Amino acid sequence: MLLTATSDYAIDQNYLLIKPSHKMRKLSGLLIALALSCMMAWGQQRTITGKVTDDNGNAVPYASIKVKGAKTGVSADANGAFTIQAATGAVLEITGVGFTNAVVTVAESNVLSISLKTDANSLGEVVVTGLGRATEKKKVPIDVASVTSKDFAKSANTSAAQALQGQIAGAQIQQNSGQPGASFNIILRGINTFQNSNPMIMVDGVETRRDDAVLTSLDPSSIERIEVVKGAAGGMLYGAQGANGVIQIFTKKGARNAKMAINLSSKVSIDNVLRGKKSRPLLADKHHFVTDNQGRILDNNGDVLAPDATGYWPDPQEDLTVDSKNDKNYSGLPLYDHLDQAFRKAITYTHSLTMSGGSANSDYSFNVARLDQQDVFSNNFRRTNLGVNLGFEPFKGFTVRNITQVIYTTEDLLSGNRFAVVNAWKWIDFERKDSLGRHILQPKNENQINSLSERDWHVRNDKTVRLVQNLNVNYRFPRFVELDYKYGIDYKTIEGLDYYKNQTGDDQSALFWGNIRGGSKSGSVEKSSNRNSIQNSIASLFLRTDFQNDFHLNIPIKTVTQVAYDYRREDDKELFAFGTGLPTYPPYNVNVSTTKTSGDRSTAFVTYGWLLNQSIEFGNLAGVSAGFRSDYSSEFGGASKAFNFPRGTVFFRPSELMTNKNILQEWKLRAAWAKAGIQPNRYDRQVTFDVTPLGSGTGLSIPTRGRNANLRVQISQELEIGTDVVLQPFKGDWFSRLSLNGTYWTRKSKDVIQNADVAPSTGYASLTDNLSTLESHGVDLSLDATMYSAKNVVWNLGARFGFTRTKVVSIANNQDVISGQFAIKEGENLGIFYGVSPLHSIDQLMADGKTRYIDPSQAVNYTITNGMVVDKRTNTVFMTSADDQSAAGSAYPNFTASLINNFTLFKNWNVSFQFDWTHGNKIYNMTRQWLYRDRLSKDFDEAVTIGEKSGAFVQYYNSLYNNVQPSSWFVEDGSFVRLRNLSITYDLTSALNVSWFKTLAITVAGRNLLTFTKYKGLDPENTTAVDSQGNSTVGVGAFKGVDYFGIPNLRSWQLGVNVGF
Repeated sequence: MLLTATSDYAIDQNYLLIKPSHKMRKLSGLLIALALSCMMAWGQQRTITGKVTDDNGNAVPYASIKVKGAKTGVSADANGAFTIQAATGAVLEITGVGFTNAVVTVAESNVLSISLKTDANSLGEVVVTGLGRATEKKKVPIDVASVTSKDFAKSANTSAAQALQGQIAGAQIQQNSGQPGASFNIILRGINTFQNSNPMIMVDGVETRRDDAVLTSLDPSSIERIEVVKGAAGGMLYGAQGANGVIQIFTKKGARNAKMAINLSSKVSIDNVLRGKKSRPLLADKHHFVTDNQGRILDNNGDVLAPDATGYWPDPQEDLTVDSKNDKNYSGLPLYDHLDQAFRKAITYTHSLTMSGGSANSDYSFNVARLDQQDVFSNNFRRTNLGVNLGFEPFKGFTVRNITQVIYTTEDLLSGNRFAVVNAWKWIDFERKDSLGRHILQPKNENQINSLSERDWHVRNDKTVRLVQNLNVNYRFPRFVELDYKYGIDYKTIEGLDYYKNQTGDDQSALFWGNIRGGSKSGSVEKSSNRNSIQNSIASLFLRTDFQNDFHLNIPIKTVTQVAYDYRREDDKELFAFGTGLPTYPPYNVNVSTTKTSGDRSTAFVTYGWLLNQSIEFGNLAGVSAGFRSDYSSEFGGASKAFNFPRGTVFFRPSELMTNKNILQEWKLRAAWAKAGIQPNRYDRQVTFDVTPLGSGTGLSIPTRGRNANLRVQISQELEIGTDVVLQPFKGDWFSRLSLNGTYWTRKSKDVIQNADVAPSTGYASLTDNLSTLESHGVDLSLDATMYSAKNVVWNLGARFGFTRTKVVSIANNQDVISGQFAIKEGENLGIFYGVSPLHSIDQLMADGKTRYIDPSQAVNYTITNGMVVDKRTNTVFMTSADDQSAAGSAYPNFTASLINNFTLFKNWNVSFQFDWTHGNKIYNMTRQWLYRDRLSKDFDEAVTIGEKSGAFVQYYNSLYNNVQPSSWFVEDGSFVRLRNLSITYDLTSALNVSWFKTLAITVAGRNLLTFTKYKGLDPENTTAVDSQGNSTVGVGAFKGVDYFGIPNLRSWQLGVNVGF
């Protein structure tokens, strides 16, 4: 192509030179002017206003907003509103406690609406309990566990306590019975006291009754989340009642600017008691009784064994000779499965309805739930829940929240005592009835009544109304100051009716069903009324400063000063009227009884205290806090002296100093030290009198246990050190997220209250005093991981581990304390079983450490069988003497662990399961020991070798019975692994494609489906703390561990439907 020179270009050597023309010069000028005007517009600052809200439209107070690159910014007010100077195109960075950071570009509008999403990262979660204020978890210096309603298993959970099982590292939450409404044994971090392990229970910021009743009575559908502080390091804020830890329930509330959301749930489950291993029944298959030539069992008169006309069976004739064996088959007698007769299949129905929503300045949530649960023994348990949660903001910064929970319970459950049914010969039919349709009262020669006959003669009914009311008023000034006031009342009434019919018409037995107050065969009736209330009033002042935003200093320091006054009062009153001698016909009331008595009881308790706590944070990098609480109480001895509880915490986040967070995304180190207390029991410091009959009137007598006017609070001093880590091991589908929380804690409990023996000259058998010291330590670990995440498959895994030890450092007078199967011994772990043991060597020494049990000249008559010394002449085991007892393991486990898996498949399917593992604990199998008394235990079928002979020798096992006194032979390994929950859910919402359905899901679930254990009883969780007669053991720091003919927990299958609109 040829070019010639023109005015627009020229050729210079080999280069083409462009000459700007007049048009081109004009165009260039226009482009430069336009660019300059854009730059001027871009750089022009203007006032931007906006509001920061969460996913539900609720304001996010005090969120931070700043222009990217700027050193300072602004904070939103209590309503989430803010004002900032920014230019068009500027990038705003918004952060809020508990929310993921957001980035917004300023456009033409001067008004911004910013929505923050809840931080799925566990360190972004907001917690309150143990801190006094909402705090982002990445800045929390103590170990606070949080379980949301989304974490609740979808299996047959009827209470919050069941939903918590296995969810919290180190927390031992064990249901002791399968009876509806049964209590839970809760130990959050070792044992602090010999009296009880109950943590403090709070609902929406205020204290409730100090037992597990709230956890078992609130319906899970009304709960948003539960927070748990396991020790004194966090419990210090609650002073003289926080040493055993704190469980706080937060109920569901509505959402601002949200349409009404309706959720309906309906479930039905089939429940059966756990029956242990099928291969290991409780009773022996063979027998050792004397028989005729046809194999029929004979009675002591030599006649063929048979019942009389009333259904009463005589004793069989036993062969108790030295070489008698339990190896005969039953012949000519019907045999019954007594567990089938004792426990029925039960049905449980659960229904709930929740409605929630809100306007610009208010929110609401209503909840109604109904539980109808059959008992596996007989009769029913019914619970109705009504919840209302209302929030208002009458004017800017001022909020009011009213929360009401009403629980109405009716139940007519009977005792459930299974002693006579389980501990009986196989040929007894407990379902046999007389001509009037009544169960046989006494089927054998024993001081026990047929358990199933109770329903014929005993009628009871309890009606309970419980109101948990909470009012919260809060005002946040535009800057610095926040005022908060909470008032709560937990008010409960129980109306009880308990009567035993006149049984004089039953001539089959002199035994009868009767009231513990002193019933008779002519019947009794009792009406009782109980009123209990707990009031909690908390007034708090918070002073907040932000050095950057408030004082325009280039120092990222924030401070919070908390001052609070806390008042609590508990009142308990009971009235009863009791009468004996009823007619054989209704109506049954106290008026028609021949002998009438009545009585009442009342207690009152007041405690109050001041709290001062100061926290200082340096950006997101580090923070410290220090404070103390000073408490007064009506239970404190020594006049009106206050008890003070100090506290100090620190956290440091190395991840804030890291520039590369590709793998290690979050890392926090934390430590906390504090003291907290446990108050004495009611009137332990005051002299009280017992009322006793005196002629035709009454008299007063002093109790056997003396009170102590100088009794002090039990003090728990605890140090915990922990770390929280979030990792992203890989970028792909596998192992994309891992969160680890670990805590080591150590604690010393001083001034532990003990009832110590005193000289008879004092007038008392024992005196209550601060005499003992306990030491505990442990480790809690929690792991949550996204194992796999792809389009159609998401697999999340959770693991929990807790290890704890509690050791007795000192006790009163250095003397062992023995109660039932348990003992307290200096230098030993708490909760040990204590009793005689079989000799394990022929040359074993007595308690004096010098004398041999077996003289060397007699050693030839003994041998070792199954590790025990056995006399070959009598086939009996040689036991240590009563003054030579020893520890035989502890009721508390070496560790507890849980493994939780959750799978989401193809977006519509969800499969989850949870295994719980308890390891190293022992169980005293008192049920098995009682079965040894009549030689009924399955153990009697097992052959042993004694010297040169083998067989199931009756005397071998019979010698181990020990008259139901404590013996190590009946201490068994209570370790178990249990498939706690299994659920499969299918979401039909997308398949139906119905616009007015937000959710439609069907769930099939199971609870307690599988158990792996070496334990020989029915259920390793069905234990309590009682002696051989079923009487509670107290004052030895043992709250579980004895299997005594209880109602095992339930294996349940459930079908549920959940609908959302």
